Amino acid sequence: MQVKRVLAFVVVALVALAVVAKVQAQQGGQQSEEVMKQLQMAMENMAKVMLDMPMAERPKYMMQKQSAAMANGKGLFNKTLGRNAQTCNSCHPGGGSTGGEAEIPMKGRFPMNPKLPIPTLVGAGASFPKYKVPNDAVITLAQMNNNCIKMFQMGDGLDLNSPDARDLATYVSSLSDGEEVAVGKMEMMK
Repeated sequence: MQVKRVLAFVVVALVALAVVAKVQAQQGGQQSEEVMKQLQMAMENMAKVMLDMPMAERPKYMMQKQSAAMANGKGLFNKTLGRNAQTCNSCHPGGGSTGGEAEIPMKGRFPMNPKLPIPTLVGAGASFPKYKVPNDAVITLAQMNNNCIKMFQMGDGLDLNSPDARDLATYVSSLSDGEEVAVGKMEMMK
């Protein structure tokens, strides 16, 4: 009985969101069309998992999706994502640190290429979102991953809305399993 109530609530909430998105779309705007597409996809996924799939199969299905994301993220962690031979694992073997410093090949205001300490990623995911100097903003873990891809692997970064960006963030987050969440925690450089 409780499951039916939850499902009814979810359906009502999704219908309300659909109405709001439709009104926005009628008022014009490219973004509203994208919202409608995302909403439609969300409703189809909710129906597939919550209405069409037997309750006993849901945990297995969700774990398969989680495992696939984790495996892809680990693969990306070990893959060259830029124009040099570096990978995430080059500086953070197994999620740890090689120690030392990594040089950022930058030209411009710096008299020489700046060097940054190479941190361990164990526990790092538990501190995001947080402020990062290169962005001069509070950023997500996926954005931080892109900082490293751009600065150290000389890559273009991942589309933050892509499965690859989510999967890499999933893997890096998993390196914080068991760590206390401390959003914004800063490790001061020496």
